[in-house]
Amino acid sequence: MGRVRDYSEIVQRLRALPRREWHLQQAGKIWGYPFFYLRRRMDGHAPTILLTAGIHGEEPGSVEGALRWLESGEWAKWEVNWFVLPCINPYGWERNQRRNAQRRDINRQFRNVSDCPEAELVKRLVKDRRFLFTLDLHEDVDATGYYLYELRQEPPFVGERIVKAVSRVIPINHEKVIDGSQTTGLGLIRRASSVETLKRRRRWPMAYHLFFNCTGHILGSETPIHFPLEQRATAHRAALRTALQAIAGRRR
Repeated sequence: MGRVRDYSEIVQRLRALPRREWHLQQAGKIWGYPFFYLRRRMDGHAPTILLTAGIHGEEPGSVEGALRWLESGEWAKWEVNWFVLPCINPYGWERNQRRNAQRRDINRQFRNVSDCPEAELVKRLVKDRRFLFTLDLHEDVDATGYYLYELRQEPPFVGERIVKAVSRVIPINHEKVIDGSQTTGLGLIRRASSVETLKRRRRWPMAYHLFFNCTGHILGSETPIHFPLEQRATAHRAALRTALQAIAGRRR
């Protein structure tokens, strides 16, 4: 598949962020693409939020949502540190394809050590880090509306609050089963499974690796791809804003 987007445009937008606030760092090169992450450290005692996007290349609204959040300056309202992976799959993003150059779904390569370079680099970058929560941005080509995954072992949960906020931006998916998973019927999939159940899964998504190693609270934001890009990006921003209000709480 030929290129339909230009990754250099993402790089330009990242480099245009205020340097006093954001530290843009290159972790390496994969398939000829520089792999970037961002850090914002304001207080060594403040919690850190992990924001990830673009692990599937045919989900451009995830990357756009992350970029627009970074460009908005809204992040400055909360007393938190940030760690951001804005586009995990540049090769797929340029070609609008789900998989990487190996034709692998990166989001199924996190169970064991693999030869998937994107997955191994992400694992290296987050090693020994702890996050208050992670928001992983995605899109769904089949969804009729927005939905959210919440992976957390025990209350307090925030999924209902996030979905309610996002419903003001984009329609919610009210199906009882989404992508093979039972829902609340209100656009929410709550994975409160036992740890042993999660561990039995043979192919781990990135969320499972993060859950077992970096954080006890995973949020997966899923926008329906047939809506306008602007609307999808705004929905992701609303999800992140609401998660911060509910979890981080304290504002500057």
